[in-house]
Amino acid sequence: MTPPDDFVGRREELRVLTEEFERARSGRARVVWLTGEAGIGKTSVLHRFRDRSGAGTVLWVAGDEAEAGLPYGLLQQLLADVPAELVADLPLLGAGPAPGADPVDVGAALLEVLGALEAAGPVLIVVDDAQWADELSVRALVFVVRRLRRDPVLLVAGVRAEDTPSPAWGRVLAQEPLLRRLSLTGLDADDVGALSVALGGPELPPAAAVRLRDHTEGHPMHVRALVEEIPPADLLDLAVTLPAPRSFGSLVLVRVAGLSRPAQEVVLAAAVLGVRAALSDVAALAGVPAPLTALGEAVGAGVLQEVPAGVRPDVVFRHPLIRAAVYADLPPEHRHRLHAAAAGRLGGAAALEHRIAAAVGPDPELAAELQKLGEDERAGRRWRDSAAHLLAAADLSPTHRERSARLVGALESMLAGGDLGAGLRTEPEVRAAGPSPGRSRVLGQLAALTGRFAVAREELTAAVDRSGPHPGRRAAAAHLALVSLIEGDTARAVASAEAALATAGAPDVASTAGFVLVVALAAEGRHDEAHAALDGGRSGPEPVEARALRGILALWTGDAAGAARILSGVVDDRAQHLPMQGRLLALGYLAEAHYRTGDWQEATVEAELAISLARDAGVVMGSGVVRAIAAYVAAGRGDREAARAHTAAAAGVAQALPWWGGRAYAALAAATLAQAEHDHAAVLEALRPFDDPALSRLLDNVGPVGWRVLRTEALLGLGREQEADAALRELEGRVAGRPPGWPGSEVARLRGLREELRSDRAAAERAYRDGLARAEGVDAALGRARLEVALGRLLLAGPERRPAVDLLRTAHDRLARLGAVPFLAECTDLLRSAGLHPPAPGDALGLTPQELAVARSVAAGRTNRETAAALFITGRTVAFHLSNIYAKLGLSSRRELAARLHELDARPLP
Repeated sequence: MTPPDDFVGRREELRVLTEEFERARSGRARVVWLTGEAGIGKTSVLHRFRDRSGAGTVLWVAGDEAEAGLPYGLLQQLLADVPAELVADLPLLGAGPAPGADPVDVGAALLEVLGALEAAGPVLIVVDDAQWADELSVRALVFVVRRLRRDPVLLVAGVRAEDTPSPAWGRVLAQEPLLRRLSLTGLDADDVGALSVALGGPELPPAAAVRLRDHTEGHPMHVRALVEEIPPADLLDLAVTLPAPRSFGSLVLVRVAGLSRPAQEVVLAAAVLGVRAALSDVAALAGVPAPLTALGEAVGAGVLQEVPAGVRPDVVFRHPLIRAAVYADLPPEHRHRLHAAAAGRLGGAAALEHRIAAAVGPDPELAAELQKLGEDERAGRRWRDSAAHLLAAADLSPTHRERSARLVGALESMLAGGDLGAGLRTEPEVRAAGPSPGRSRVLGQLAALTGRFAVAREELTAAVDRSGPHPGRRAAAAHLALVSLIEGDTARAVASAEAALATAGAPDVASTAGFVLVVALAAEGRHDEAHAALDGGRSGPEPVEARALRGILALWTGDAAGAARILSGVVDDRAQHLPMQGRLLALGYLAEAHYRTGDWQEATVEAELAISLARDAGVVMGSGVVRAIAAYVAAGRGDREAARAHTAAAAGVAQALPWWGGRAYAALAAATLAQAEHDHAAVLEALRPFDDPALSRLLDNVGPVGWRVLRTEALLGLGREQEADAALRELEGRVAGRPPGWPGSEVARLRGLREELRSDRAAAERAYRDGLARAEGVDAALGRARLEVALGRLLLAGPERRPAVDLLRTAHDRLARLGAVPFLAECTDLLRSAGLHPPAPGDALGLTPQELAVARSVAAGRTNRETAAALFITGRTVAFHLSNIYAKLGLSSRRELAARLHELDARPLP
């Protein structure tokens, strides 16, 4: 058998099994006792481990409840996988052990067989469903296990947690020195999301994955059932109450039906109140004479449990799916009556939710109350709550006009919060609503954010034309400007953005219009006006969106260090006042700034975080940029598989979303990968999109020269000297007059390479030394190291080898810090040609990118909660990473961690 295609997760369990197998391989026999409830995935884990183990021999057997009393039934299965010649001369095993055979004798014969099997490599014995293994087979296996010493044998027994295995296993479980216990629990939210996709279900955003995980407690069998049984839209819509799987629900309802009427009423009241509720509320809602007696009956049936909660007890369902099954089976009249009673007893938000659930048909008063709440939540930037309450208000609206307006408001909140997945699911309802400027505006905005530009321009133009002086006109104009910018019509984008900023509107609209105006001005080469638009004649603290744009402009003009400082501040503030795409771009461009300066660990963390946010929010525009930036780092480190995956993803986005910036970054990602592979022809092929004058003009106006650097280097590498001369002169002209930055280092290196091609050694040396002088004080680790390698190589051929070796050693250390494997190889070869043996590169801290991100955040003085918010993880995850960090580095406090990081950052190069 092979593991199912939908196998996901279980990394820790597979790691433990592999670790135990390696111990067995070294000659230390081991036993793993794997427990978990029925359907949790024990068999799948065992199959996956079996296929990856590399065992010389695998003996796989499985217990069966119907054969638990069959003497030596399990051992007969095991012997079927043993070559016949190994048991032919063993009377006890040749024809299978007789029912009356002594387990000791059978075990002794089995030991002999194992000794022969070990000649082919380590032996893996898997006993699945070991709780149903027959007594005699277990006793023979136990005899074997207790006598294994330096044998390369691993026995793994999979056992249902709810069943009692044969007492004979007890002698194995008492062998603690050779035993490892491993408990299989539910999948985490990420793996639940992965399982949904593997089963052909929808890709779940984090909130939906967490909800499904909590609802099923991560039980793969229940997750599978729900993914297969309910529509994808219901899995994605957080407002929909998830049911229990049909098979599970049937068992629950049979159990509840067997309770007395008072006990049933207690269970029904608890189901209406939720998975957990105060006992006093359950008793009041149930309205039975002896609620404690009824509760005791439900507890005894395994439906409910009573748990302490401060000074009062709570009633809790033993599993969320039990509550789901009971709630789904409630007759409508009974359910609405209980919700109405709960609304009367409870207060605050809980009462409101029960009022919504109790409502039947239009309710103008409740709808107006929900609309007011949703609008207040939107003003407070609680986008998800706002959308949910406005959708509920729409459902309770008495007129089509009111329903339409509230649906538009709900979609507006979804888009403001970056929940494009929910927006796309709501789009059909909004399209069915009555025509209005607001409807056209939000539909146009949604179309723009999901790459449907023709639709976006049509809807947004209609919204602008119909809005008159309405504040919504500004939002429509802002997104119309965004569409023009994406299409490369920068003059039109400037005009629309200025029109949007000239009228009153919401702050998030001003943010969009301001972003478009600044970028469009830069794309027209009007940088002074772009900076003037950022300044805006205001006093006081600079808004976060203006800071983000200032950082992006700095990056585009080559000041990567300045960009990193500015954008780090924006990200540290969690970019909370930026729309989702603003957050993505701030993170993505911060990753590029760190890539340019040489902090590749940070660049990796930031790019991966941006990619995950883009995926979770369903954002298309901007996702290609962050994918391309992730490809830069992966290519620079020689991780070709990751670089190719990111490059392909960036190209896919560029094809689906015809934005000039996406096209440019996708081409740059492909060219950077080709550069790392030293394939000059492939670099030029990747840069062919820049043959389009419209694209090259826009990028040149904005400021980045990376594509010109890559093209010039490739032309030099191919010996196309005339073309290289023209490209280099153009590049030098564009960099001249700029503040010091990474482009200057690249231009100096390329000038030196050109002079080497002319065999003008003195000119080449001057160019390299001039580049190194200009690189002093500039954070551009890769560019500086490549200059040092180039000058070192040149000097190595001369009479004075010592300066060359010193340069190459410095470059080697710098490149090793970066992990720049493709560039390190040349430096290593040069040092070896000089008779030196440089050390292999290694991570100075040995931390994963996620651990490093947590370490740097905590070392900067943030609390666990602040770090969690900044990195979009939970406080528990921060604590988990911190414990690993302390263990790896031998530290015990945040102060020691900060000191270690400071020491590493301050370490001088040789």
